[in-house]
Amino acid sequence: MSRDKRAPESEAAAPMAADARLEAMRRHIRLSRLAVLTTIAADLIALGVATTSTPPTVEAATPAKPNTVRTTVSAADPAGYVQLLVSAWLRSNADDATSAQARLAQSMAPDVELPQPAAGGQPTAQFVTAVRRVRASRGR
Repeated sequence: MSRDKRAPESEAAAPMAADARLEAMRRHIRLSRLAVLTTIAADLIALGVATTSTPPTVEAATPAKPNTVRTTVSAADPAGYVQLLVSAWLRSNADDATSAQARLAQSMAPDVELPQPAAGGQPTAQFVTAVRRVRASRGR
């Protein structure tokens, strides 16, 4: 071939590099498809194995003795209610009947009067704790 009919070397190298990049992209796509198809096939095989295997049998445990049912009604312990009432009553004041503590004490025991503030008296109680309860008589 004559020199005039041949392409310059820089033009000949460009199509070869483009062909190599195109081939690399095709190879990458083929490998990606193969990975996706392999994952789908593995999932289908795992699903088939899971559905065809027999599940383990589980037996319910029988109770050793029957459950006892409580038929008697026990009286509720009033210590918590009394503790809350005494705490609200001690923190309330007859001069300020609209305070939250005074309203709470009046709602829990409407017929109990609120305490009168004493001149030079002790500050209000911070904590009230029920220490002991004693049953005065039956039902009280």
